[in-house]
Amino acid sequence: FWCSQRAAMAKSTGPVLKTPAKTARGRRFLKQRDFKVNENPKSCLYLRGQKTTPDVTQLLKDLYDMRKPLGTMLNRRRQDMHPMDDVSVVERLCTTRDMSLFCFGSSSKKRPFRLIFGRMFNQELLDSQEYSIVNYVPRSQFKKAAPVQIGAKPVVVFQGAGFDLNEELRQAKLLLLDYFRGPKAEKLSLMGIESAVVISAMDSPGEGEAPKMLFRHYRLNFRKSGTKVPRVELEELGPRFEMTVDRCKTPDPSRWKSALQVPKETKQKKEKSIFTNALGEKRGRLYMDQQNFEKIYTPHYHLKGTAKKKTEGSRRCFNEGGAKYRYQSY
Repeated sequence: FWCSQRAAMAKSTGPVLKTPAKTARGRRFLKQRDFKVNENPKSCLYLRGQKTTPDVTQLLKDLYDMRKPLGTMLNRRRQDMHPMDDVSVVERLCTTRDMSLFCFGSSSKKRPFRLIFGRMFNQELLDSQEYSIVNYVPRSQFKKAAPVQIGAKPVVVFQGAGFDLNEELRQAKLLLLDYFRGPKAEKLSLMGIESAVVISAMDSPGEGEAPKMLFRHYRLNFRKSGTKVPRVELEELGPRFEMTVDRCKTPDPSRWKSALQVPKETKQKKEKSIFTNALGEKRGRLYMDQQNFEKIYTPHYHLKGTAKKKTEGSRRCFNEGGAKYRYQSY
């Protein structure tokens, strides 16, 4: 999924970025946010609603710690913020801070513990989902597990057939994968993988029931197994909770098509006469010009003139005086 962060000179809802830059520092700032072939890693903005319980605040902190340093948390409560009803405030905050993702937590009488994940494209909302959270266990209660290194890339695992059959879970899979996968890695080391995020979909719900997902976060401990592949042990890190899809905003088809476009510079050019066989081995076919064996250098290259004379059938003939000789060919 390719989500570009548009420049400040494009259409913007933020009042700070409407006018062009007048100083060199401002131009450098806008150039950093300009169109790029290889986009920067996606950062997330964490927001709090008008009313939040301690559990909501703690869950936002736990999610923020999992994405460090690609995240910014605003502790101020906003009364005018309702992402599922009016997203203009969130769009303005994400635009001014150059954020591609946002996570919003709040509490109300109708929804006592809710969490909203959303994605931005071209400084506008692409899609979002609201989840109802139950059975939350904070990360602080898992003290035995060693902490994960900041900035480490986790393994994201989605379990259950619901992610392929249910439309809401299919959208949730794309949204959560975009949130937890972190920056793109060119090379991957087995010993550098420290954690795993496992999201399991429960069995297909009945009529009128919303799909439910289980969230788990584990640390991967590699042990000796006597072979080249180590034995993996899972140790829960937290947080742990259950989430149910409450409301969702699907992306607009035209905007979704624009978000999936890939720049021409990043597309790999097809290599001619190169293919991969059934065993995964890379094979190629070479085309060579007709070879002239008379011009090829060999160990007998210095005898080339003598061999040519022998093939022509040359012989030595002397004159009558015997002092001079000449060559005659048959």
